[in-house]
Amino acid sequence: MGLPVDAPARLVVYVPHPESRLCNQLAHGSAIVGLPLETGSIRIYYEGNVVGAASLDRYRDKALQAAGRMLHNYPAGYPTRAREDVDPREVVAVGTIEGLTGRLVITATANELSWWIGPADIADLGFRLEAR
Repeated sequence: MGLPVDAPARLVVYVPHPESRLCNQLAHGSAIVGLPLETGSIRIYYEGNVVGAASLDRYRDKALQAAGRMLHNYPAGYPTRAREDVDPREVVAVGTIEGLTGRLVITATANELSWWIGPADIADLGFRLEAR
């Protein structure tokens, strides 16, 4: 029997690379969280709220849902189809989310996110879109 693995305190928040297959396969605006694996792949969990749940309207709520799936029964995670191991070129890191508190820290700029995340979510994250 193996030793228990502690869940990470922080997960990486990603957006799909604009030229990746994920960009076309995931619902636009999906929150993606994950961690690099020893194999070189990145294990991601995502939430796109394709069913329209009111509790998952905001990007931050989708990120928290995806993080909860990844951290549930870690490292096995929650059994879901919203999980995948991807090549690192498929995603771009844009921030972090803390597992215990759900604190979302976005390190990308609003203009770097606006192609994937809608204006209401950009504002909710505390950003202002700059004129181009």
